[in-house]
Amino acid sequence: MTRATTLLGILCVFASGGLAHAQQDNGPPAALQDESSVPQLPRVEVTPEDDSAVADEGTPLESPATSFPSEAFDFNELFPSLADQVAQPWDGGSRGAPLSLFDNPRAIDIISQQRLIEKAPLDMGQALENEVGVMVQRTGRGQSSPFIRGLTGQQVLILVDGVRMTNSTFRSGPNQYFNTIDPNTVDHIEVIRGPGSVLYGGDAIGGVINVVTKSANYTGLNYTTGGTIQRFSSADLGYTGRVSVEGYTESTGFYGGGTYGNYNDLDIGGSPDAPPGFDVGRQPATSWRYNAADLKVTYLVDNSSELIFGLQHYRGEDIFRTDRFPSNRESIFDPQVRDLYYIRYQGVSDVGLADFYQITTSFHRTDELRKDRDYRMSANPNIVSERSFFDEQFGLTFSFMKDCDSLGTISYGFDWYHDEIGSNRTDFNYGTDPPGITDRAGEIPDDAFYSRYGAFAQWDVWMTDRLLLSSGVRFEHVTAGATVTAMSVTDHIDPEYQDWIGNIGLTYELTDELHLVGSISEGFRAPNLDDLATINGNVFVGTQLPNPDLQPETSITYEVGTKLDTERFRVQTFVWWTDLQNFIDTSAPNTMLLLDRTNSQAYLNGVELSGEYQLSCEWSVYGNYWYTYGRNVDTGQPLSRIPPQQGTLGLRKRWNNGRDWFDTYAWIVDRQDRLSDRDISDTNRIPPGGTPGYATLNFRYGRMITPRQRLSLNVENIFDEQYRVHGSGSDGPGINALLTYELTH
Repeated sequence: MTRATTLLGILCVFASGGLAHAQQDNGPPAALQDESSVPQLPRVEVTPEDDSAVADEGTPLESPATSFPSEAFDFNELFPSLADQVAQPWDGGSRGAPLSLFDNPRAIDIISQQRLIEKAPLDMGQALENEVGVMVQRTGRGQSSPFIRGLTGQQVLILVDGVRMTNSTFRSGPNQYFNTIDPNTVDHIEVIRGPGSVLYGGDAIGGVINVVTKSANYTGLNYTTGGTIQRFSSADLGYTGRVSVEGYTESTGFYGGGTYGNYNDLDIGGSPDAPPGFDVGRQPATSWRYNAADLKVTYLVDNSSELIFGLQHYRGEDIFRTDRFPSNRESIFDPQVRDLYYIRYQGVSDVGLADFYQITTSFHRTDELRKDRDYRMSANPNIVSERSFFDEQFGLTFSFMKDCDSLGTISYGFDWYHDEIGSNRTDFNYGTDPPGITDRAGEIPDDAFYSRYGAFAQWDVWMTDRLLLSSGVRFEHVTAGATVTAMSVTDHIDPEYQDWIGNIGLTYELTDELHLVGSISEGFRAPNLDDLATINGNVFVGTQLPNPDLQPETSITYEVGTKLDTERFRVQTFVWWTDLQNFIDTSAPNTMLLLDRTNSQAYLNGVELSGEYQLSCEWSVYGNYWYTYGRNVDTGQPLSRIPPQQGTLGLRKRWNNGRDWFDTYAWIVDRQDRLSDRDISDTNRIPPGGTPGYATLNFRYGRMITPRQRLSLNVENIFDEQYRVHGSGSDGPGINALLTYELTH
């Protein structure tokens, strides 16, 4: 055998043991089948320029003639069934046995490369927009914060290629960090709705988002190819440009590129009855720009293991908090930087305690500079405050999987992350000559640290021919240290937290096409540095004080649902309930404009429905509906920024192996007038009386104009509806045309 023998094929062999029931009808994917007895790397058809040419292994290819190797896949399934969609542990750092969405008892969605290409997102917020159970809030353009089941910020765990991105400085409520991922580098996105703390650790109370980036497309042939994406948007006169290169040489594959985006003030929707100040026109403080670069190198060490090196860089500039300007304050993030480096060693073995192993060491740095000017009556508008901090997060993870034949599959491992913080603040008084300069302590204590480690084990087994059991347990331990100064009092804190977390899920195969599912899952989130030690002026109004006496948040989520997967009809439904113990809440402003963090009891519940019906081999209708309700038990008030009920309904066509498409859909959102005192005081983001409902009509069209070129046109908000996603500081775009040109060579 040659180096073509690899972990992907061998994993299909061991996974077919304990999880054979999940694959018994369909067998392994065609791409993983081979004439030989030992599975090989998946082959992707690459047609040379001359169809008569014979491409031998090791012979360089100038260019694939009929596909975009990473920028667009050759899609074999235009409308993949639930049974065909699997979050693979070796594909992007996800954990647990490779169960299909049909068999998995949890509420999980995979946003595929096909769907991302059709969406043509300008940022990561657009990549997740309109997904069931997910609301994307924007305090300003260039910022996006995903809500999952009513929770966001610190309570949603974001991963990039399985590496933790959520760090100890993430604020309560919405933040901007999800947008520091370049959407043009993303291969697919895995979204777990509900707690994921057992497999992924603390913070995963609302859910887990794993963003998996693109890699070189292994073909068994040496090749080098490049491509570009050029995108123009009319509502903000915006431009996105990306150049990428990809290839394989013997045992080494590489994919990388660079992206630049520049967007002007947004032309929002409007109508004659729009409120004063929000009529037709461009919303101020909505311009922004960014540049990004990425590289992923894969080296096949031998027939059963590989080494992966990943590098990502993002730099955003002139990103306004739109909600504050021009009403009372000017806050600009310039720059907003994220850097990720990781090395991953993974492989398979047919002996020992693991059939699959994955070891990752990572370094993730967030660097931020915010410039504030306060125009309120009590402030001096001549003072510009520059507040900066960085969070350097070091990570080490071990993940293993063992097939135990009829006893199922055991997934287990260990993870460790350690944050080091640097912070400072400088005030420049431009009302004097020369300007006065005053150095002050940063919002986050300088030289603070935050460490967490945990060990987990999960067991997935078919108890009978029709009943799957999925259960797991984790031990999590957290320590923190900081010197806190609040209200002229200085103190050093060094809290320590630990807990055991468990989950259990069942899938019952009522028929070959209908599964009944249910699960009980615990969540855990220790107070982070923002809760414990930050004096945060980056809130809607007032100053948020630290509280070193906070207790960890814990949750328990109950959910039941059905999954229907027929030849033409795919539907998932869930009803869920979450009890939040020691929920860390922030009070509404008092007369001194001070906000306090306290523990309280709360609950959330909701309903989720999503489905697609295939009308023919090319046409389908699809849609979703979801509703979330949240309440603070101690105060009797609604939880802050709970999403309104909403849904989508669409009609799509895909043909030419998915390279061409047409899609038209309506996005319908109800009014949200269930507000907490905190929401009511946040008049810059939530209008008096609540956020109005809205409906938009949209369409997408993409066409391959040559084997190497494609044009696509997305038109959003055709009827120029004025709308704002609940809790956002920026309105949505009015009628907006996005024109995309793709070229590969």
